[in-house]
Amino acid sequence: MRALLLGRVLRRERYNVLVSYENSVYLGLVKKKVWEQDKVLVNDRVWFEPITDTEVSVERTTGRKNYFLRPPVANLDLLVYVHSFKNPQCDVRYLDLTLGLATLQNIPVLVLFHKADLLRDEDIQPWTSLYTSLGYDVMVTSVYYDLSALKERLRGKTVLFSGPTGVGKSSLVKALWKDASVRVGDISKVGRGKHTTSWVELLPLDDTYVVDAPGFSLLEMPAMNPWDIQRMFPEIGTTAKGCFFSDCLHLKEPSCAVKEAVKKGLIAESRYNSYLYFLDKQQEEAKKR
Repeated sequence: MRALLLGRVLRRERYNVLVSYENSVYLGLVKKKVWEQDKVLVNDRVWFEPITDTEVSVERTTGRKNYFLRPPVANLDLLVYVHSFKNPQCDVRYLDLTLGLATLQNIPVLVLFHKADLLRDEDIQPWTSLYTSLGYDVMVTSVYYDLSALKERLRGKTVLFSGPTGVGKSSLVKALWKDASVRVGDISKVGRGKHTTSWVELLPLDDTYVVDAPGFSLLEMPAMNPWDIQRMFPEIGTTAKGCFFSDCLHLKEPSCAVKEAVKKGLIAESRYNSYLYFLDKQQEEAKKR
């Protein structure tokens, strides 16, 4: 058997992958047991054996520092969540979900309050203050603004852009990197974006890798217990240590430090409502299982 080589998965499309190695790209043929055990995700490091000058056999993956199954990507350096308050007006719960899931995966997040040219500064400032106070990196952006600081923030990283359909993720990528091959979909009359490609791949844009995942907009919430949901909201988890009951869910329990903090404005009501929404959603899903 020939010695195995270590490559990087650049694209995944059904059961085929493209693997890069020393400035060359090969078609990766993935063994069935590897698909079943490891899935093989975009940006995985994989051990492979050459078959021909253009094809390799993917034998196994290496360890991952983080991953998502939808889109199928691993080893992210940064997750960029793009949120807009107008055209379209987005539900802040999706922002909180993304931040929470990234927290569980130990993935740094950069929040972009985008399409800022459509709003007054005073409309965005309270949200910027809230999430900055929670320890998240926040930038206010528009494709009509100078994006050099954002581009520098992304330099040298593998980045996934997330956010509701229609917020302008593809347009933003093209504004940052003029030669980006991301397809830009128009916003239809009902405010939904359009995308036509079917694979997931890494786009090398200068010295940054951007995950191009057509059809993907928002991370999906996996099945989890109430304590994992609480971990998604660090300020709730910290405050919960003061609750009378150690298993307090911060619903109708007496002597609840979290509900008291919400009343005093120490925990944002929007964040508490997001917590309640996801807790209820998981409880409803648990009844179906």
